[in-house]
Amino acid sequence: MTLNPKTRNLFVRTASGIVYVALMVAAVFTPWVAVPLAFFFALVGIFEFYKLCNDPSLRPHFGFWIVAAVWLLECFLNMEVLDLEGGPSIPWAVMACVAGLAIFLPELIGKSEQAMSHVGLGFLAQMWIVVPLSVLFFLWIPQHPAMVLAFLILIWMSDTAAYVFGSLFGKHKLAPNISPGKTWEGFLCSCVFTVGLAIGLSYIPLFQQAGMPLWGWLVFSLIIQVFGLFGDLTESLFKRKAGVKDSGNIIPGHGGVLDRVDSILFATIPAYLFQLAVSN
Repeated sequence: MTLNPKTRNLFVRTASGIVYVALMVAAVFTPWVAVPLAFFFALVGIFEFYKLCNDPSLRPHFGFWIVAAVWLLECFLNMEVLDLEGGPSIPWAVMACVAGLAIFLPELIGKSEQAMSHVGLGFLAQMWIVVPLSVLFFLWIPQHPAMVLAFLILIWMSDTAAYVFGSLFGKHKLAPNISPGKTWEGFLCSCVFTVGLAIGLSYIPLFQQAGMPLWGWLVFSLIIQVFGLFGDLTESLFKRKAGVKDSGNIIPGHGGVLDRVDSILFATIPAYLFQLAVSN
């Protein structure tokens, strides 16, 4: 029996989505999944960002961006959060300095007329992609795995709810010049749904371990909703400027890494800081 292209694409998209979710959930509870997954997402994300820039003059800089990303990931990894035996003990501050130097180095040894633009894009790549992923995998997961699981559930379900409710009731475009498919109706209905889901999670013993009060869960869910939306719109803006539909094609049926983690990139740090402030 031969599947038609639409059915085959749905099957591939579903299968790869299940694998993605399984890996993310495994990373929450298994450092040996979290570490390689963080490096994979960060380095592939840097490559996809480089491609979205669509600027041949950035070619000499890409290798240095990768070096900066690796050192920045190592910086967070060596902040005595994960106990990985056998690795060299290098002060994390030194690693951060090396990462910053790697971004500046091409301009210090070259003769570019776009130095400010190149350095700015290099720092944007690290701050937008590498730092949030480092915070998620190397700081938040070891400290509060249950809250990270709640964070992922809420952000995934908010995206799904926005799509479903937007398809059913959407009439007013939220950002027509960036993402024509998003509507105010989908966003507001998703907010209500996500808040309700957060209230439900707050009664589950696994998530009660974080010690967050009910009002904290409400704010936590709204932070995820709002910042997740900004993350989605930001990546959509970059893709629109680059004239592409997806940031890449490494995840069958879903596009690139940035297409999967765009909401997570913006929402991780504010959600992490809020959870720490409320729970402590």
